[in-house]
Amino acid sequence: MKFIKSILIFLLFQIGFCISLWDVYFESEPAHGYDKYMILNPDEEYIGGFGVYEGLVFIEGNGAVIDLQDGLGIWVSGADSISEVRLDMEYLTIINGFEYGAYYSGYAKGDIKNCNFINDYMGLKMLDQTFLNVVNCNFIDNEAYGFAIYSSIPTHHLSYCNGWNNGETYMENCPG
Repeated sequence: MKFIKSILIFLLFQIGFCISLWDVYFESEPAHGYDKYMILNPDEEYIGGFGVYEGLVFIEGNGAVIDLQDGLGIWVSGADSISEVRLDMEYLTIINGFEYGAYYSGYAKGDIKNCNFINDYMGLKMLDQTFLNVVNCNFIDNEAYGFAIYSSIPTHHLSYCNGWNNGETYMENCPG
């Protein structure tokens, strides 16, 4: 009985001290030319995703891990060609995404550097007329794809990236 109480207290302590990524996004201030500048602490546990549909956002990961807890992940979507919607991120690990770790659609843009996408259904997914620069990232143990492109018109620059134990590491679907 004492052992069970100890485990229960430990689990409650762990759950109670997780930080919602949405809360970090919501509380972030402008800095360095970004509308939202998120600074993560590698000693904290971040959970859940969030969405960007306007403005410029930066995630300074500092080696932190975001556990999506089998939720959707981080999505970025620009409504039209004149909208400036951008999410840049670096030094970050995104794990356990139900559908994706990060998802760019519409006219969204982003620079993703030194990040890991681990144990998601799809690590990084891009659609429509998005533009991504992906450098020095790892795609590991993703069920379907590490990096997936679902369109014939997005632009991407992928360099110095690795992938292993994915269903497929890279996928490009060029409809039409």
